[in-house]
Amino acid sequence: MSVEVRPAVVADVPALLALYAQLSGGLFPEPPLTVAAAEAEFAGIAADPDRTVLVATVDGAVTGTADLLIVRPSLTHGGRPWGAVENVVVDDRHHRGGVGRALMDEAARRAREANCHRLQLLSSQRRTEAHAFYRAIGMDPSPQGFRLYFE
Repeated sequence: MSVEVRPAVVADVPALLALYAQLSGGLFPEPPLTVAAAEAEFAGIAADPDRTVLVATVDGAVTGTADLLIVRPSLTHGGRPWGAVENVVVDDRHHRGGVGRALMDEAARRAREANCHRLQLLSSQRRTEAHAFYRAIGMDPSPQGFRLYFE
């Protein structure tokens, strides 16, 4: 099985929505976006040079995704930016097949290429299997920090 990772395109939106439905597992109280609304949102995301929605494909089918944001400018770390990864999800049928590793390797490569001083990932405390994966690929666990939610 060969995994390829590339930036998402608007034609990937239906597959992305299906993956996000697997990710949510009831964690997201909001109703999912329609395909049309998601395509409109995606246009804005794709126009941002510091944002990349990555997709992993196996035999041409989208099997995983990760959202990478390069946060800049920075007044610390010599002005170097930092990278944030979110919404990492691999289709349930492709767990343990190298899809997650390929996505995270590409996110890390892009963050290094952007001269980031770190790559940070926040994950729900409930996703213990994902946490084991992140540790297995060499990420250091850290406290989640604090969040402010808006209704």
